[in-house]
Amino acid sequence: MDAKISLGEPRVLVSRQALLHNASVVRRAVGPGVKICAMIKADAYGHGADIVADTLANFSTRRYEAPLVDALAVASIDEAERLPHTILPVYIFRPVENCFLGRQRSRIEQAIRNGWIMTLCSSSAADDVARIATSIGKRAAIQLMVDTGMTRSGVTGEELGGLLDTIEAHASLKLVGLCTHFACAEDLGNAATAEQLQLFNAATDAVAPRLKNKVIRHAANSAALFLRPETHLDMVRPGIALYGVDPSLAPSSERLLKPVMKWTAPLVQIHDVKAGAMVGYGQTWRATRDTRIGIVPVGYADGYPRCLTNRGVMVVQGQACPVAGRISMDLTTIDLVNAPHAVLGDEVIVLDSDPLSPASVYELARLASTIPYEITSGIGQRIHRVPIEIEQGVPA
Repeated sequence: MDAKISLGEPRVLVSRQALLHNASVVRRAVGPGVKICAMIKADAYGHGADIVADTLANFSTRRYEAPLVDALAVASIDEAERLPHTILPVYIFRPVENCFLGRQRSRIEQAIRNGWIMTLCSSSAADDVARIATSIGKRAAIQLMVDTGMTRSGVTGEELGGLLDTIEAHASLKLVGLCTHFACAEDLGNAATAEQLQLFNAATDAVAPRLKNKVIRHAANSAALFLRPETHLDMVRPGIALYGVDPSLAPSSERLLKPVMKWTAPLVQIHDVKAGAMVGYGQTWRATRDTRIGIVPVGYADGYPRCLTNRGVMVVQGQACPVAGRISMDLTTIDLVNAPHAVLGDEVIVLDSDPLSPASVYELARLASTIPYEITSGIGQRIHRVPIEIEQGVPA
């Protein structure tokens, strides 16, 4: 669906140019010797993984030829399957376990046949993946996650050698990567990142003489790649920064990232109401003056947080219009007092691509007491993702 066809519907507009700009910012930050693996899990943090993958793989800028990244990464095999065809390596970060339960075997077979790189954290999983790979006459590409302090998934540095023993015993496994994940990279005053990096380097240096092939080491997320260049190693894994949200979770004048997403919807009804009128479930909002109430066809089922009831702001005709009344499943009511000339069909900006807007992702996250990641990735599938097309060779 293109931008013209989707007029008059709730939609997320995805700026290819902003995405390429942000990828270029990342490329300049890490330099030519470091690979970039674009995190496009959770439907590219809600932006549409098909649009994002296509843009990063197939569009050039005046400074950088396509592809602008060296690899793509998702959480699950199902997410990898939904990606458009690409020649880029695809990493799957959810650790493989329970290989013979339900449909897991068929999904792992598919990953092996497609050359997708799976993540292993245990010898039992390595044995199982090797058995499946052998049965279909293929080698499985794998990476190992090392837990250096996140205490979420991975083996400890002490356990890494034993897992390598298992992998070396199977000719059907090909180790291509070693990785870890930082817990506090955005906090420059926290010593945890330096400690985690030291643990990861020590663990991987200890096993380096055993590695037969070039194995890519990677650890840095968006915050680390900008704030801690010593973490770049062989590859970085930007996520939120690609989508134009600063890893500090506030607009930054240093990195000049451009938000990629703009969520809009049409005004579908307007009601003239008198002072004292009550609005919405529970009648939590009362008009203090004569005003007009606009109806916007998005609600909490679409990912507009219910906790923004009587707190959120949308933008109509360039003016901030507060949410009036309880947000319902499919509709939100807004007070049009600041947009007196609004008419049916006017575009309402639900989430603005302007980082300083009262409807920016930063402000919505603040009002909802959450983080921008949750706001963008929570937008439901009823909202069409629409790419804003650009010409090849855009500046970035």
